[in-house]
Amino acid sequence: MIDMRTLYQHRDYPAALQNFNSSIPKKWSKFQGVHLAVTNHRCPICECTLKNGQLLTRPSSKSGKPPVQVEATVDHYRPQRYYPFLEFEDKNYILMCSECNNIYKGSEFPIFGTQVTRATTVAELIAEQPLIASPVNDNIFDLFKVVARRLTNGRKVLELTPKHTSGYLHEKALATIKLFGIGECEVNAHSNANVKTLRVNLLRSHFSMFENFINAYQNQDVPKMRSEITNKKLDSYGFLKIILANNVTNLT
Repeated sequence: MIDMRTLYQHRDYPAALQNFNSSIPKKWSKFQGVHLAVTNHRCPICECTLKNGQLLTRPSSKSGKPPVQVEATVDHYRPQRYYPFLEFEDKNYILMCSECNNIYKGSEFPIFGTQVTRATTVAELIAEQPLIASPVNDNIFDLFKVVARRLTNGRKVLELTPKHTSGYLHEKALATIKLFGIGECEVNAHSNANVKTLRVNLLRSHFSMFENFINAYQNQDVPKMRSEITNKKLDSYGFLKIILANNVTNLT
């Protein structure tokens, strides 16, 4: 997951906001460019690339249809279904790939607690405890650890796991991981086989990208770590910052 807490301070944000406010009708896609700049053209949730010419594809679930291309989208963090008053609130927008947005999240927005009353005004939002992490607003380093996990076929994936063992932050991290299939990916698999395969293969590719860096990190081989970061451009991944914050477990 990619830390996006600097989004509103980005030099291009004021221009994006002005373009959004002056557009008729208002189009939240006006924010896509600045969001992509902050995430290094990656989905902040699953970290797939969103660069043109490098986009992932998967077979369509509909017979005879062309492959589905995984593209950049701008999501309503709190969905319009439950929060129509936030439809044109720029602080409610977040970049996601089309898989994370449309296939995994959809209109889901679980709230922590047994008796939940959803906010009906902006002022009431502060009382909510969302169970979906927001890379824009949340400190992801206090939510997640990076874990290398071996699949049933023996291959490894790079995933996220909750940092805390109980309480609200644990439940928030766990719900996010389950919803997007970015941890325990065989258990938290999507019901669509093509969607599942794409997500598992993505997490496998993340491990392959970081495998040598992880070995150097465990051996405290700083020159090798720097070489891997430079040669593979690992600094474009949120995984790197989480690992360097020592939020790791079971990397072997």
